[in-house]
Amino acid sequence: MPRRTLFAAMPRRRTLFLAATAAAAPLIAGLLAAPAASAADIPSTSRVVTVKLKDGGERVRVELAVTCPAGATVLTTVTVTEANGTRIAQGTASGDATCTGDEQQIILRPKAERVGALFIKGQATSRTVRTVCDGGGCSVIPFDETIRIKGTV
Repeated sequence: MPRRTLFAAMPRRRTLFLAATAAAAPLIAGLLAAPAASAADIPSTSRVVTVKLKDGGERVRVELAVTCPAGATVLTTVTVTEANGTRIAQGTASGDATCTGDEQQIILRPKAERVGALFIKGQATSRTVRTVCDGGGCSVIPFDETIRIKGTV
């Protein structure tokens, strides 16, 4: 009498499932493995410290505090948007820095767009987008906050 194996006793469908699972196990394990940590994975922060009018409202001076991993680079872009009567004042500026691991000051000067209004003192919003890069890649982090534009510099 022929000897029966484990697979011979199972229905064909279950045998195919087990064979496919066994073949796919190394692939699944590779996909689930955690990627190597890089400086871009380490949290970075940014916040608006002060915003002041400049050049009669044609631009604002934005002081940012940025923290990112030592050795990485950070490109910071800030867009300031404010209602001025029935019109909108909006401007964008960018700047980059080499990260030290400690909090750093970055000064940006967004200029009001020509078709919009001038900036005035009062409440506004800012959208800060920081792109932190190291040898392992880049991480893009947007952050929106309500700010207050103060008097002239």
